[in-house]
Amino acid sequence: MSRLAAGLLTINGTLIAQLLIFLVMLGILYRFAWGPLLRILNERRARIAQGVEATERAKRELEEAERERQTKLEEARREAQAMLDRITKQAEDLRKELEAKAREQAEALIAKARAEIQQERQKAVQDLRLQVADLAVMAAGRIIGESLDAKKHRELIERAIEEAEVRA
Repeated sequence: MSRLAAGLLTINGTLIAQLLIFLVMLGILYRFAWGPLLRILNERRARIAQGVEATERAKRELEEAERERQTKLEEARREAQAMLDRITKQAEDLRKELEAKAREQAEALIAKARAEIQQERQKAVQDLRLQVADLAVMAAGRIIGESLDAKKHRELIERAIEEAEVRA
């Protein structure tokens, strides 16, 4: 049994030595490998969390910038429409003003033409009176056969013409 006891001790001693070496190696690995590995993993986890947070923040900023761009675009559209409306109104006002001026000028030309026509008509009537008076004096002179006082005869004829115009 001693051999058996010695063998068990050897096995137990070897087992204990192996267990001690394992524990020492485990401590060394924990101290020099596992700790830094956990630290690196934790740092990486923190960087990933920061990256996710930065991505979310960038996404929110992008959405805000998009909303702001849409707002400015709508504002620019409203300003452009207001400007178009203002220009259209100015053009319409200018058109109306030009039409009114053209109408006034046309009416002035028509009035001037009417006045000129009236003057020409009066002049033609006056010339016609004179010619009729001269013809009447000449005709009366031939009929009577002697020369009448042309001035007196003309006055008589003009008075007769005026009386005829008043009756008409």
